Amino acid sequence: MRHSRGLGLFKLFITGVASAFIAFGLGSAAAASANISHSYLGTGSIPNGSIVSLDSQNSGHVVLADVNNGSRLEGVALASNDSLLAVDPGTGLVQVATSGSVNTLVSDVNGDIKVGDQVAVSPFGGIGMKAGANAHVVGVAQTAFSSSSTDATAQSVKDKTGQTRQIKLGYIRLSIAVGTSGNGGSGGGAQLNSLQKLIKSLTGHTISVIRILLSMLVIIISIISLITLIYASVYGSIVSIGRNPLAQHAIFRTLTSVMVMAVLTIAIACVTIFYLLH
Repeated sequence: MRHSRGLGLFKLFITGVASAFIAFGLGSAAAASANISHSYLGTGSIPNGSIVSLDSQNSGHVVLADVNNGSRLEGVALASNDSLLAVDPGTGLVQVATSGSVNTLVSDVNGDIKVGDQVAVSPFGGIGMKAGANAHVVGVAQTAFSSSSTDATAQSVKDKTGQTRQIKLGYIRLSIAVGTSGNGGSGGGAQLNSLQKLIKSLTGHTISVIRILLSMLVIIISIISLITLIYASVYGSIVSIGRNPLAQHAIFRTLTSVMVMAVLTIAIACVTIFYLLH
């Protein structure tokens, strides 16, 4: 009888460990590629990391975004294997991230980009810049970029007057939130839902909806695991002591193991949630 009870608690212990690591795995995978992307046909060459807008001339097509077509801003092009959920991927199609975090091509045209700054379309197709007032914003910078960044490369371009100038290009991690900046420029708010605004008030920076939802999933899995472990172990201990008071030492050892597992589950959940919301 004691053997079967011990085996049952051991199975519960293993189930809790598996649940905790599943939660951690979900969080890690989401943090690596927390994007929802949709397939489009590309008008012209569209490299990964380029900001794109819907093509007004061709339905289902996207073009490199700039200040002229920013009102049709759709998202950021990326490889389909960099997306957590790629809708209708196919050869020759452009995957466009419309939610989550993605590496995005930016420039120093409007100054250095700091963490938390809004990133808007620029005069140069597919390339973002620090948002000014009433600009078409693609999202919020999660990493910084400046002319002195290690990955910054110089590029010669022509402005509207036909004069050649040099700008610095590079990539940043961007949390997608398509909208319009306020009169204050980079400090204004892209269109965030109430859940994102709540999390931003707690963390100080914008978090994509999918990361928030995955964090909630981790919390739910962890709570269910803890309730199952603690309830089953306490209930089994009470029954065992009632049947055999001399088994209390073995029961206390089992309870100690369960408590250690509970603490481990809480620790893994906290680390995962921190990683998701960081």
